[in-house]
Amino acid sequence: MQLGMIGLGRMGANMVRRLVKKGHNCVVFDRSPKTVDELVKEKATGAARSKSWLRNSQSRELSG
Repeated sequence: MQLGMIGLGRMGANMVRRLVKKGHNCVVFDRSPKTVDELVKEKATGAARSKSWLRNSQSRELSG
């Protein structure tokens, strides 16, 4: 399953780490490029801008 996460504070980043460990593909965006880079090293897909996050996400349906 592919999931997108915007906001990689303590809670968001840990959620992504757990999802990636379970085999999910996570596309991530945060205002801090350092946080995105750390999660990319852990197999997440990074997005430099929120528009590229949306483009890299297969599903266009968002909830929240």
